[in-house]
Formats: sequence, structure tokens, C-alpha cells
Amino acid sequence: MNVYPFVEAEKAEQDGNVAMACVLLKVSRSAYYEWSKHIPSARDLSDAELGNRIEVPPN
Repeated sequence: MNVYPFVEAEKAEQDGNVAMACVLLKVSRSAYYEWSKHIPSARDLSDAELGNRIEVPPN
């Protein structure tokens, strides 16, 4: 499970604390910041676009 989106959400909060979120999730801040610089590949973008096109049938 990728915990970095949770750290990202904490950072987005008004007084988000990346350091505390990293401690609680047991990941290093440097790893989080390296992850946050990631540029999505063509495959990542294609997968995201496909995910947006998939329709879930109503119940």
C-alpha cells in the first residue's frame, strides 16, 4: 500500500505536518519528497484516463 497520498493529504491541510505524518506512517520524509517529485509515465496517464472512462453499472 502506498502511504504517500495520505502524507500528501496531510500536507494539503491548512496546518499540515509532513514530518508528523511520516513518523506516524513510518516512512522517511526524504522518501515522501522523492515520491512527490515523480512525473507520471505515459502508461500511468493512460491508465488514469482509462479509469475515468470505465462506467460502473447502477445497482
